[in-house]
Amino acid sequence: MKPLLGDRIFLAGAMIIGIMLFIAIFAPWISPYPAQGEGQTVPNVCPSISPAGVCPPSFSHIFGTEQGGRDLLSRIFFGIRTSILVSFLVVMLAMGIGMAVGLTAGYFGGLVDEALMRITDIFLAIPHILLALNIVAILGPGLIDVFIALGVTWWPAFARLARSQAIAIRNRPFVMVAKAMGISSRQIVLKHILPNSISPLLVQMSIDLGAVVLAEAGLSFIGLGVRPPTADLGQMIFAAIDFITTSWWVALFPGLFLTLLVLGFNMIGDAMRDRFDPRLRRQF
Repeated sequence: MKPLLGDRIFLAGAMIIGIMLFIAIFAPWISPYPAQGEGQTVPNVCPSISPAGVCPPSFSHIFGTEQGGRDLLSRIFFGIRTSILVSFLVVMLAMGIGMAVGLTAGYFGGLVDEALMRITDIFLAIPHILLALNIVAILGPGLIDVFIALGVTWWPAFARLARSQAIAIRNRPFVMVAKAMGISSRQIVLKHILPNSISPLLVQMSIDLGAVVLAEAGLSFIGLGVRPPTADLGQMIFAAIDFITTSWWVALFPGLFLTLLVLGFNMIGDAMRDRFDPRLRRQF
């Protein structure tokens, strides 16, 4: 079986995400105008072209400026930081909830399994984004609220996957020996069931990272996500609607970086799925 580091798809995705992580971590130091990346409005540098401060690319502003005269490249760097932060936090929260629910249901079975899986089915019956929209509408838009809304709606897939792994492992000899030795159910789940279930959960996590980036950007695009002046790629694309026919750069560059970020996560997830699930391996 080909190792991940020998997979060109994985290497390409890892390179893209590595660059994006570097940008996210060092945004305050590598941005041409860090203060503008955090949302500071500056004097209009091209009033003759656009009274709103939307200026085309130039030597001083490589990607141009957005409304308010803020440097677009700096805003994109900080927007990448926001998108990556939210995606990792949401997936980690969803994975934690899903593992707790799925491993408990799969290991104990019976009424516990029935009760937990029926709750999971209710969440699965409602689209992620629709449920998240309702939660954000109640809590209000903001970084923390988007994290909570997406995190508490994204766990069912992890729960179903963890349950299936627990059911497949709970009757294996090493688990039966642990039960016979009087080891508690909690220790069996944490020390035997979880370590042997982690690979497919990590694959699901890698696949979901790109989907969460898009969901977060979608919430911001319709005004229910991260609020200004915090930089966010979805919110930047939404703000560019009024200028899309006259100032092409305002929407193009944030959209390109958003596409690259999602593409990188998807390539890593695709390669990991091929590595750990031979049934779904690519045929090219």
